[in-house]
Amino acid sequence: MCYYITATLPKDTKLDSLKPILGKFNMDFSPLKNTNITSQLRPDEIYLRATKSYCDCNSSLGSLSITPEYNKMLKSQKVRGLRKKRWSDEQINLWILEKINNKKPRGHDNLTSVEKDIEINNWINFITSVLSKNKLTRVGLLKHWYSKGLSNEDFLI
Repeated sequence: MCYYITATLPKDTKLDSLKPILGKFNMDFSPLKNTNITSQLRPDEIYLRATKSYCDCNSSLGSLSITPEYNKMLKSQKVRGLRKKRWSDEQINLWILEKINNKKPRGHDNLTSVEKDIEINNWINFITSVLSKNKLTRVGLLKHWYSKGLSNEDFLI
């Protein structure tokens, strides 16, 4: 199905007071009813859909890890050849990062690096605004691949 970004907030949060910030950052804290998930939350938390978009498959939030691909390339025959040519670890590291960064985007990941940076900064600014202007003690975010629906997906947090 799709990735969705959901959120948790303290139960006493006045969602109406967040509307100006939500509008500014194109977000939408709409309540979700999923007993499988809410049963795992603190008793004083509410569970919400965080964004306005149909789904969050294109979101860069939580998806910038290159570790698996980096490790695969580090063990490759090509890198063994570079080591035989006496390349330093730093040179090999830079070569691998360049190869990863130059790959063509696949699937849902079709944002440029600049667009990814803009989106991540938007999330940072959004969370900072919500926490500082509304005196909230916490905001929880969860990005999950939903194979069913937002109201009936069952997974462990």
